[in-house]
Amino acid sequence: MDYSLSIGSDFPKEELSKLLYNMLCEVLFVELIDYEAQVWDRSYTQSVSVGCTYFSMSINLDDDDDYTERYRKANLEAYGVDTNVFISIQFKTHTIEIGWLKLLEVVGKLLKLNNLDLVVEDHTAYPLFKRVKGRLIINSNLDYREWYLTKENLALLNYPYEEEDFLKDSEEER
Repeated sequence: MDYSLSIGSDFPKEELSKLLYNMLCEVLFVELIDYEAQVWDRSYTQSVSVGCTYFSMSINLDDDDDYTERYRKANLEAYGVDTNVFISIQFKTHTIEIGWLKLLEVVGKLLKLNNLDLVVEDHTAYPLFKRVKGRLIINSNLDYREWYLTKENLALLNYPYEEEDFLKDSEEER
């Protein structure tokens, strides 16, 4: 299952990858001690990838400045977020229930890292949640994806949030 996380970051991508690796180790601390999970860091010339038993996160290092700027403008126009790093997330299907919770904990750590914008998307047209100018907004129109963002799951972010219907704005434009 593919997801994406777009963030605003002042860190070089390689350094961001190391931060993500450390965050995964913190989130999976107990599982690592009990040998129930693994965390890895794989760097290549074109991308960096960190992962764990439940999912992997990859950042493309080959994105040139023009591509990054086009992507930044597209996210700004579509979602109102100013992001400059695209992180691809690949879940292992049979562990998504656990992996999703662990990802929320990692995102919670990212939210505390800086006050820049961020957006989490799945394969649908509307994001699951986004942070704009320090304000975390959860999509309240989730149809079948409701289990993703229960109050219990959102508590793992350890960050204050508001709920908003992301679909409402697009329906009003029609």
